[in-house]
Amino acid sequence: MIRILVLALCLILPAGGAFASTLAVTIDGVRSNHGQVMVALFSRSKGFPDGDYADRWAKVPASTGPVTVVFDHLRPGEYAVGAYHDENGNGKLDTNFIGWPEEGYALSNGIRLTVFRPRFIDSAFTLQGKEEGVALHMGY
Repeated sequence: MIRILVLALCLILPAGGAFASTLAVTIDGVRSNHGQVMVALFSRSKGFPDGDYADRWAKVPASTGPVTVVFDHLRPGEYAVGAYHDENGNGKLDTNFIGWPEEGYALSNGIRLTVFRPRFIDSAFTLQGKEEGVALHMGY
């Protein structure tokens, strides 16, 4: 009975190194200290880049200097990051009548909006090491 319990726990609990990665996201180009910067981390394409579908997200005060957000205890794998400058502090990315952002935004790999919605595969990068970083540049 004890062997079965130990085996079950080994299968349920993650291995010590399975969540050993840390990702530091550094964002520059924020044009003002007003509002906040919202950062979302995605590990799958479903819903990307809508923050409601993010695996994790963070909200930090806006700053014209570099803004850094750290995501800990990540599994190695494919990820994409999106951020926007909620300059008016209303908690959402404001868009115009056709859906184009009216506030600054940034996606990993420097992906910008075109006629089509940004795709996870274009913004994705591989997280392999214990500590890695990605840089985003806020565009308006």
